[in-house]
Amino acid sequence: MTATIASDKIKRYLSQNNASALRRLLTRYNFADLAEVMENQLDPMETVQCFQYLNVGQAAQVLTSLSEERQVACLSSLPTVMSSQILRLMPADDAVDILQELETEHTRKILDEMPFDRDTKTIQHLLLEEPDTAAGIMSTDFIYVSIEATVGDAMAAVKRAEEKDFIYYVYLVNQMNQLLGVVSLKRLILMDESVPLQRVALFDTKSILVSYDQELVANLFRKYYNLLAMPVVDNNNELRGIITLDDVLDVIDEETSEDIYLASGINLDEMDEKNLLHGPLLNTVKARLPWLSITLVGQFLASAIISSYHHTVAAAVIAVSFMPMLTGLSGNMGTQTETISVRGLALDMISPENIKAQILREAKVGLVMGSIFAVTAGIASYLLYHRWELSLLLSAWILISLSITATVGVLFPYIYRHVLKQDPAGVCGPFITTMSDILTFSIFLYVVTLLLDRLA
Repeated sequence: MTATIASDKIKRYLSQNNASALRRLLTRYNFADLAEVMENQLDPMETVQCFQYLNVGQAAQVLTSLSEERQVACLSSLPTVMSSQILRLMPADDAVDILQELETEHTRKILDEMPFDRDTKTIQHLLLEEPDTAAGIMSTDFIYVSIEATVGDAMAAVKRAEEKDFIYYVYLVNQMNQLLGVVSLKRLILMDESVPLQRVALFDTKSILVSYDQELVANLFRKYYNLLAMPVVDNNNELRGIITLDDVLDVIDEETSEDIYLASGINLDEMDEKNLLHGPLLNTVKARLPWLSITLVGQFLASAIISSYHHTVAAAVIAVSFMPMLTGLSGNMGTQTETISVRGLALDMISPENIKAQILREAKVGLVMGSIFAVTAGIASYLLYHRWELSLLLSAWILISLSITATVGVLFPYIYRHVLKQDPAGVCGPFITTMSDILTFSIFLYVVTLLLDRLA
């Protein structure tokens, strides 16, 4: 209700060009509520206009919660001086994420307006990193002290921290800036200031390499779920930054959404997922067209196979009429298994160490489910047509096809991930479904042709 009232007032003040009233209204709301209104209650043009009335501090907070499309639009509407001031107030990793979405020339102009200090150097350095790696999503706003320091020294460093610094942990380094240990803020507060940090720190520190893919980073946070942040180090164990839990939640949301869409043959690529519903029509078509085109080619091949057995189709109409059932069952079985396998691979639950056991498990699942459907379909077909040969063929093929498809559904994503070193999401589903149709049509029709005298 509050969001609706706010959006109505914002729209009214915008239409009236009532700047003073709008600024007073905007200061009354939390940045998260404002971002919600600007993202979902206002159209893109109104969002840009409203953003221009925020003070620099509000703008920095609101900007991080907007979609990429609206972030770009809002920053592009401001003078580069103001844009640089807003980005300077944001955590470096968030500022870099936004700068990477801008045109290269626009990014350069904003950077030119920033004073050349430590924060600007950090932003420039992060811009050179791959965006989907640990180095690309890490933050440099953290606290570290020498391993020789005391609790009092660490607390003094905490008190000197800026508002954007992450201060739940203090990291301990040696003279070469190599990570040695970590101590939580809670533990610091409870200890006497004269106590050396070496007595209270944890030295079995979980860390992340700068080269790790962001999906692997998310999996590490799942494994060490009680951590609010993890340090990022290079190959020499030099402390480079930290990755916080909120950064990982963004990655998990991004990777999960991407896998869901890819499993349906929708490639978002660089497009925001909201564009699928509200963006340019051409972009939506481009995201959905590729795998549908591949499916079309596959189905043309399947049709060619059917046409090559035209005599069998004409002579054994009842047997051929079961083909949609067979392709539907085996295709859906393959899609289910593929979805489970792709997710298992993403979470490191399927690995080279347990792949044999996983294949055997899925083969057993296929046998059990195949047996259930084979018996059901066999009895139903016999009651309908009173042809035991037809019922036996139908039951046997359901059992075989579901077992094979279940096995392929886990094996193919594994090969694609660990042998070809590619993301199996979005590739395996259409491939397995199309291959299932082709194999079903070719082998089933071949068997029906061999048994034509009995089935005609």
